[in-house]
Amino acid sequence: MATSEDSLQRAELLEGRLETTIHFRIAEAKSLPPPDLRSTRDSYVVVTLDQEEMYRTAVVEKNNSPLYGEEYMFQMPREFRNLSFYVCDAGGIRDARIGKVAISKELLMKEGITEDTWIPIRAIDADTEVQGSVHLEVNVYERLANYVLTIRVLECHELSSFGTTGLPDPYCQVSILMSGRKEWSDPKRSQVKKKTTDPSFTEVFEYTFRSFEELTSVFVKVAFYHGGRVGDNPFLGEVNLSMAEITMSRSHNAWYQLCSRCESQSRSNPSDLGSLRIKAVLLEDFIHPLKSYELLSSALLESLEVENLVDSALFILSEAHKNRSEMGRAVVKIFLKSNQIDELMKAVIKHEVKVTSDSNTLFRGNSLASKVIDEFMKLVGQEYLQRTLQCCIDEIFDSKRNCEIDPLKLTDGDYLDVNMANLLFFVEKILSAITASALSCPRSMCRVFALLKEIAVSHFPDDSDSVQYTAVSAFVFLRFFAPAILNPKLLNLRREFACPVVSRTLTLISKTIQGIGNIGAVKQKGASMVRKEVFMASIYEQIMDNSHIRSVKEYLTAISDPQGGKESSFDIAVYREGYLVKRSQRKKVIGTPKNFRRRCVAMRGIWVDHLLNNRYFCLTDKRLYYAKGKPDAPLCTIPVEDILGVEQVDEDTFDMKLMFQVIQKDRILYVQAKNSVDLMEWLSAISKSCPTPPPDTFHNGAYLNNSWSCCSSADEKAAGCKSVSLYVKMLGKKEVIDLPVVLHNVYRMLLQCQAKLMDFKRDASEMARSSMDESMSTDGTGEEGTLPTKDSASNALLPPAEGRQRLNSMSARSHSPGLCSSSTEDHSPGVRPKSMFTRGTHSVTVDGMKSDLPVRLKAICSLLVFVKNMEVSSDINIGRNTLKSGSSSEAPFRCQQGEAYLVQ
Repeated sequence: MATSEDSLQRAELLEGRLETTIHFRIAEAKSLPPPDLRSTRDSYVVVTLDQEEMYRTAVVEKNNSPLYGEEYMFQMPREFRNLSFYVCDAGGIRDARIGKVAISKELLMKEGITEDTWIPIRAIDADTEVQGSVHLEVNVYERLANYVLTIRVLECHELSSFGTTGLPDPYCQVSILMSGRKEWSDPKRSQVKKKTTDPSFTEVFEYTFRSFEELTSVFVKVAFYHGGRVGDNPFLGEVNLSMAEITMSRSHNAWYQLCSRCESQSRSNPSDLGSLRIKAVLLEDFIHPLKSYELLSSALLESLEVENLVDSALFILSEAHKNRSEMGRAVVKIFLKSNQIDELMKAVIKHEVKVTSDSNTLFRGNSLASKVIDEFMKLVGQEYLQRTLQCCIDEIFDSKRNCEIDPLKLTDGDYLDVNMANLLFFVEKILSAITASALSCPRSMCRVFALLKEIAVSHFPDDSDSVQYTAVSAFVFLRFFAPAILNPKLLNLRREFACPVVSRTLTLISKTIQGIGNIGAVKQKGASMVRKEVFMASIYEQIMDNSHIRSVKEYLTAISDPQGGKESSFDIAVYREGYLVKRSQRKKVIGTPKNFRRRCVAMRGIWVDHLLNNRYFCLTDKRLYYAKGKPDAPLCTIPVEDILGVEQVDEDTFDMKLMFQVIQKDRILYVQAKNSVDLMEWLSAISKSCPTPPPDTFHNGAYLNNSWSCCSSADEKAAGCKSVSLYVKMLGKKEVIDLPVVLHNVYRMLLQCQAKLMDFKRDASEMARSSMDESMSTDGTGEEGTLPTKDSASNALLPPAEGRQRLNSMSARSHSPGLCSSSTEDHSPGVRPKSMFTRGTHSVTVDGMKSDLPVRLKAICSLLVFVKNMEVSSDINIGRNTLKSGSSSEAPFRCQQGEAYLVQ
């Protein structure tokens, strides 16, 4: 009989959350139509969920086949119908949309676009822009000998935006259609509602029919238009109802999705507008509670205790998964979260140094140590990288100076001496910025560099004079600074790709920085580079002198001091940053009682809101501050200790969407996010940073005109009128490093490489069998307790025939089919053990073979056990935890096309 503790454990195992993530990549476009016959376009791409802008790429200038190369991933913030990619022209006074590619949510959920695919860009018209839903009430009753049909349009939700104001002036038009789509009577229309995407209507439209057969043979068309123009009013969407399909015995009250017109046909040939190469997938993952990942977490963390790292689960994962960068990023987060990052670094560095015979090739390969340290530097050193290189990179991009020194690539009008001077200027500036930044290097990076230096010098004592520098420079110069200089966009130093001139300049600077980074073998390195590229000889002669070498050595010595640098960047991590619209907290602006002012202009492909209070916000684990711009001094700083909570604000308070409030002890800061993804991420980041639990209640309005807009209370210090939302509470529970999500990503990696793991297991079993055969032939018979049995290694995951009936009976006792039991003892239903593998209908223990299995084989089996049990558990939990979207009463249900959600 199950105990209460077992019941609690089963309940915990069935908890979790379903996370839906959208991942897309915008690679490039081709054959965009030029503005005229001879010119080229400046273009960019805007990504929207329905018509809400989520992201936009940087502008690519003067190219009708532009390369964008941008990739994004975000959690789905709300229900949507289409993920759209608008290709926009940035060359005019006002930006114009060339065309778009739209992908329905149904296609994303069914199969998605898993590889980069060319899709034709289609023209934009009113029918391609339809979105939103409508709430209809339909009643039928008898009056004398006739049947009376009444139609009431109650409200709409999220109609399409329109015009420069962004808000339509909608009205509805109701028509009765006979078979053949002919109008049964003249259309009837409602009043126009001004500037709203969520209008409410009061009109009731009434129609009389002579017979029931006549009533059930007609269709009701409810169409919406924008009434702000003279002449033809733009179409916003429509709904068609067949009266034959509506139950007449009761009132029909339902939400419908708006659709495009049935007779609409695009008048533009898709090929006339070019094509866009994109990738887009929608992933639904059930994130289990942390306890479900214990087997995987333990296997990875216990890798540090394995005598030979090659036999550990960590090394096996790195061998099996082809994307070592992704693997390294996850591993670093797991060990950072468990406060064992120093131990991890020591283990991987020792292994790498041990298997390297030549000090000149140390850390030059794509090994586990190289990737782990590389991802660690990217994670904790991003702020350091930006502070060191940002100004230099910006100057290179803005000046566009020609630095070409290869005589074969010089063009007419180029002067080699001038270009050489330009290149030397930038190299000197960047090198000076790097060598002067030792005190800004994160201390956690300094500790890793100290380990590199110490272990390398002890292993190569004869080369200690050089290896003490090359071991550190192999990472800080070759893997940290050089890639950032070569491709600033990759490491968030610039939003756009470099033009050809700037790209060549960055390449030459990166080559020079790499050369001087190899301090220990600087002469050999320089000589080999000169042999490959003779034109670089002059630059090496001038830059690799004693003064430069001395400054680089002093820098490498400073950053390899474990007590050097500053507090770890991870300890003062930037959780979230970006531009937001802020409400003035103290000022009173004449004519704007709510303290918001707005005017819009178009600038280089970006619609910028020039607001009095448009500010750059930055949240760290120490403070929240805002400034006029990113490089400017903070205008206001709020310690995280003073933040009591964060909540959304009702739209009616300021007549603005996406508003949220940062609740402080003495005042409230009101801020507007850019879109729903931005809103969700700011709410999540601020909730995580709050050191204390949020208050039980809050005001979802603002204190305006001597009273609260939400509850009309005149007391500014009055207790909140609304309970804290569960949504924000759940966001606040997530950690900065969400360990269940990270471990789930590792689980996905293991799923992708199951075949390789099985090959590893087969090879390890064969090696163990061979080893046992040799032992038996040498020592005689393998009696129990002295030698492992021959079959225990080769059949580690396959139960012997005589034990299958017992194992099957064990599985039958479990109320959760497919879940394994970790021993011959009975277990409570639904409780997943740590060390069982399901193969068909048979289960076999791994822990029971501890003394029999070699270390590597046991590690492989543990990973396979985890994967199989998670597969079974995921199927069970997704079925129990997935709720029907839109069931919340807080927002209307968005039904599928042709379906309706009946309002109870």
